[in-house]
Order: sequence, then C-alpha cells, then structure tokens
Amino acid sequence: MKIRLPKHQSGMPGAVALLAQCCGALDRSIPGLRTALLVAGIVAAALRTGRTADFLFVSGLLFHMAIWLEGWWMGQRPS
Repeated sequence: MKIRLPKHQSGMPGAVALLAQCCGALDRSIPGLRTALLVAGIVAAALRTGRTADFLFVSGLLFHMAIWLEGWWMGQRPS
C-alpha cells in the first residue's frame, strides 16, 4: 500500500508532484481510517443497524488485514 513516487524534482510537472503528495497523505491516513471503521462498525452494531454495521466492521477488518499483510510481506523480503 506504500506508493513510492519521487518527491518534487526539477523538471517534474506540478500536477505529478501534487499527486505524489496526495497519495502519500492518503497512505499515512489508512491506519486511522482502519480504526475509525472498526469503531464505527461496533457502534453501528450496538445501534442494530444491520448491514451498515457489517459493512463498516468488515471494511475495517480488511484494512487491518491489508496493513498486517504488507508488514509481513516486507519482513519476508531478503535484504
């Protein structure tokens, strides 16, 4: 989930540099989004909203699994 785009360099168009910064900010916000979705799913389940609670909780779990898998995968790569 980590996108390795180069930082602003001489000759790099402004749109590409902006896209690189936006992707970096999105990548840093994923762990917070994961936690927010899990908490929202638990709150929605307490309010008995049905499918909404399921969707929020499973989305949070999928983000959690993706982050864990990325960490495991990077740890398995030979240096």
